[in-house]
Amino acid sequence: MIYQLLIRLFSPLICLLIVKDSIKKQGGGNFIKQRLGLDYPALPQVSQRIWIHCASVGEVKAAEPLIRALESKYHILVTTNTPTGKQMVNTLFQNTVQHCYLPLDWPFAIKHFLRNCQPTDAWILETEIWPNLYRLCHQQNIELKIINGRLSPKTLKAPSWLQKSYQNSLQYVTQILARSQDDTERFIALGAPANRVITLGNLKYAQITSVSHSPRPIPQEYILLASSHEDEELQITQLWKQLNRPELLVIVPRHPNRSTTIQKQLKPLYPDLLVASTGQYPTEKTMLFLDDRLGQLMPLFEHAKLVIMGGSFAPKGGHNILEPAAYQKAIIIGSDMSDFSEETLFLQQHSGLIQCQNYQELSKTLPLLLNNSTQRQLLGKNAFTAMQSQQGILQNYLAHLI
Repeated sequence: MIYQLLIRLFSPLICLLIVKDSIKKQGGGNFIKQRLGLDYPALPQVSQRIWIHCASVGEVKAAEPLIRALESKYHILVTTNTPTGKQMVNTLFQNTVQHCYLPLDWPFAIKHFLRNCQPTDAWILETEIWPNLYRLCHQQNIELKIINGRLSPKTLKAPSWLQKSYQNSLQYVTQILARSQDDTERFIALGAPANRVITLGNLKYAQITSVSHSPRPIPQEYILLASSHEDEELQITQLWKQLNRPELLVIVPRHPNRSTTIQKQLKPLYPDLLVASTGQYPTEKTMLFLDDRLGQLMPLFEHAKLVIMGGSFAPKGGHNILEPAAYQKAIIIGSDMSDFSEETLFLQQHSGLIQCQNYQELSKTLPLLLNNSTQRQLLGKNAFTAMQSQQGILQNYLAHLI
C-alpha cells in the first residue's frame, strides 16, 4: 500500500518536523515524545473511557458543549495535535478531563497509545481520517465515530491511491454524524457506507447553550480584531489610525507566538502599544492593546462593541463566527470564509453579519456601524436568534452517541 510505504519512508523527516513544531510552538519534550508514540501514562482501567480527538483549538471549542454535558458522568480523554490545543483543554476543563497528544499514524505508535490509554469509545472531530488508527481501533473493538463530520470538496479530488485509503478506513467507522447534507454526500462519495452517515447539523451551534459570562475585562469601549493572521494586524491598525476613532482597538492574534513580530510592526504606528503577556493593561489613554494570551477571547467577545473576525481578510479561510454570535455581537468578516462557509451563509441568511470584500470597504463600514448602535444591536440580535433556532443540536448528538 502506497500510504504505508510513504509514512515509513518519510519517518526521519516527520521526526524532524515534530521537533521543529515543538520548538516553534513551545510544546516541550512531552509533545515530541507523545507525537512519536512514546511516554504515555498508563491510565487506570475503567468500564468506559470516551476518547475525543480534537486536532487543535477550533475542534476543542466545537467539542466543548458535548464534553461539558458528559464530564461529570464519564471518564473522558481528549487528544490534540498541537500545544495550543492542549492549552485550550486545560483552560476550559482544568482537571475534569485527561489530555495527551495523538501520535502520528505509525502502527507501533498507535498501539502504544491505545494500550496505555485504553479507550472504549473513540469520537473523532470533523476531518481526521488516519488509516492505521482506524484499523487498529477496529481490531481492538473500540467503537469509532466521526462527529461534526466535514469534508472539503478538495478531498474528493485527492489522488486515487489516497482516496482508496480513505475508503478502506471509513469501513471501520460505526457512525458518521455529519454537520451538513453536503458533507454527508461527500462522505458517501468517498466510500462511507450510506447507512452509517447521518446529517445532524453543526455541533458548533450548540455553543449558545454553554456560553459563559465574565466581568468586563477592559473598562473603556473597544472593538476586537479576533484570531488575526499575518498582515491583518498591520493593515487594520493602519486603517484604524486613519479613522482616528475614540474606541480602543484590541488585537488577539490566532498564534500568540507571533507577538514579537506583531509588536515590531505596530509600535511605529502606536508607540504606546500595550501587550498583555508583559503584564501591561489598557488605561483610558490607550488606543491599541495586543492581548497575546491564549484563552482570553470569550470575555473579550462578550463585552466588545464590535468584532472583526481575523483570518478572513488574509487568505486563511476565516475563523469561528458563532462564538461572538452567541454573545449577540455585531460581526464583520472579510472575503475569505472558506473554512466556515456554511456558518457564514447561515448568518447571512438571517442578516446576522456584514461581509467586506477588502480593507477599503472595511474602512467605510466600520465608522458607519460604530456610530449606529441600533444597527449593531440588530445584527447581534439576528445572529443570536439564528443560533437559538439550532438549540436542539446538542441533544441530537447526545442521543446518537450515548
